[in-house]
Amino acid sequence: MRRATKRPGIHPIEITTSGPVRTCVGCGSRKAQAELTRFVVGPQGGVVADRRRRLPGRGAYLCGAGCLTAALKRKALGRAFRGKAGQVDPLQLGQAWE
Repeated sequence: MRRATKRPGIHPIEITTSGPVRTCVGCGSRKAQAELTRFVVGPQGGVVADRRRRLPGRGAYLCGAGCLTAALKRKALGRAFRGKAGQVDPLQLGQAWE
């Protein structure tokens, strides 16, 4: 079990599954990597969904469509990709959930 941290906003995780744990950039919840959808900056500079988790580069993870809306509103995807993402198209990312 992990030690509790004294920093505000950081909570110890209570996930019992094995494997990597990632944070959703939309809501900030921590979940197993298999439960989240990975997004990367594609070859043309746009943000694309990486369902198979095989594309190279830095990834950002989202829980669902509601978190996508929150991430776009907070401009969290641009920060997650450290400014390397071009213009983020909400319609194209919304189609990735379907």
